[in-house]
Amino acid sequence: MSIHRSKTWTNIPDSISISQLMQHNVANTPPDKIIYEEALTGRTATYGSFHRQIRRTAYSLRHDLSFQPGDTVSISGSSSIEYILTAHAVWWIGGIVSPINNSLHPDELSRAIDLVKPKCLVIDKTLYEKIPLIMKNSDHCQNSNTFKTFTIGETNGAKWAPFPINYSPSIDEEPELRNPIRPQTFDPKKACAAILLSSGTTGMPKAVMLSHYNLIAACFQLREDNPQNWRGSQREIFFPPLSHVYALYVCFTMGLWLGAYVCLMPRFDLELYCRLLKDRKATLARVVPSIARMLAENPVVRRYEYPSLEYFSCSAAPLHEETAAKLSKVFPGVVLCQTYGCTELSGPCVQSGVRDRGLPLSASGTVIANSEIRFLDLDGKDVGARGPGEIACRAPNVMMGYKDNPEETAKAMLEDGWLRTGDLGYMDEKGYLYIYDRLKEMIKYKGFQVSPSELENVIIQYPLVQEAAVIGAWSSEEDTEIPRAFVVLENAQGNPQEIAKDISDFVSTKVSNYKKLRGGVVTIDALPRNPTGKVLKKVLKEYKGNPQLEVRMPVAKL
Repeated sequence: MSIHRSKTWTNIPDSISISQLMQHNVANTPPDKIIYEEALTGRTATYGSFHRQIRRTAYSLRHDLSFQPGDTVSISGSSSIEYILTAHAVWWIGGIVSPINNSLHPDELSRAIDLVKPKCLVIDKTLYEKIPLIMKNSDHCQNSNTFKTFTIGETNGAKWAPFPINYSPSIDEEPELRNPIRPQTFDPKKACAAILLSSGTTGMPKAVMLSHYNLIAACFQLREDNPQNWRGSQREIFFPPLSHVYALYVCFTMGLWLGAYVCLMPRFDLELYCRLLKDRKATLARVVPSIARMLAENPVVRRYEYPSLEYFSCSAAPLHEETAAKLSKVFPGVVLCQTYGCTELSGPCVQSGVRDRGLPLSASGTVIANSEIRFLDLDGKDVGARGPGEIACRAPNVMMGYKDNPEETAKAMLEDGWLRTGDLGYMDEKGYLYIYDRLKEMIKYKGFQVSPSELENVIIQYPLVQEAAVIGAWSSEEDTEIPRAFVVLENAQGNPQEIAKDISDFVSTKVSNYKKLRGGVVTIDALPRNPTGKVLKKVLKEYKGNPQLEVRMPVAKL
């Protein structure tokens, strides 16, 4: 077996929880330092007050709301300090945190709850209107006698009980701080800490279970591998949703552990983002390819100067060389870095940083501490330490498995702790990893995971559709993949173009915004299949609306 091992190895504690790790002030952060700020409201939390508030909220969870160790709490809302605080309070009492994207369609939120099966759902005002539909369509909500919904922040007349949040408790006024709950102790390798939704390598969304040890390991691996990337003095503006694994290790764990400053943006706005980068003296900017392209091309960016900015960290999808070159030209003194990973790896397994000034524009970086990579062919056999082939990773941050889904867990996990990522790549002689394609069918639209089979299940609900196949089509305009559907109609009468538009509109009413069929709907006579009946999506990906492809398969009712 040919394995590429990280050059850096470190000792990872295996007897503490996340909450216990957070008590270690590794960067000597002063208690009055602001570590969280909300971009739109201006609300802030200091290192000291946030830690005190974790204990207070944990006390309320345990004594006022009767939460027990092992209970799962789903959180869905816009980015806020309260969101992160709630997660840490749940961890403090030994609970499991399950962040869910609040922009999901109510049907998708119902399915997410049915996958996770939480004891309660904590929301903010962005979900008030969706809650009745979520509750109605969720089997878990209907069948559970204990399931409850709570709100954080202002209730604005909502009918659900408010979640107890208060930012400035006084030791004299708060008895729970004088007699606090101690963080729970358990085997961190066996205790689940977080459940995140992911499409995995194939198929419908799955519930990824990450242990306390997984998340603690990721902290040590990242910091030990590249201390310049992870230090208490770093400052950033963070816009991805807090339900993403990106936020889990940036905002929830690493940020608090290091006492670093994070400004939370609930939604991306280019002008505000650029102004905050300047005014908040951001030292780094985490981006996805579509945002990197905006920063490289939009004239708004040039209205501001960024003297504190040291590097970009691009993740969620490979950054194209053209975009990387443009970005480097606009920001000549800022190092362009990349990160590669997935939810099943608790975040990244490869990163680059300020130290990698000679990094090729298309490279993702080097393997982080305590990690090993090997490359496999289509049959799962080794093809050498450098590939090319499917990337498999073994490290302490590899997930526990998919909740209640041993079949899919077995498909993703090989013997001896190896995770099949579904991504194709290779390693150069300097140890830089390059990603060039994906085996898995999952589509990544601006960093969000879109499951083709999930969209296909929605499309076939349209009365005139007999069969459907969804692929990711590259959009040079948006610099990302976009979902495109190919459908076979059942003896449909009428204009195919109008029917295609109706199908697209129908899907838009059933899914969240980022899952819409932005690549359009193509009506065809039959889906191309191999002798065993499997749909040949590689053939569909070659469709450009040209006659050559139409000879190879019966496409074309445009």
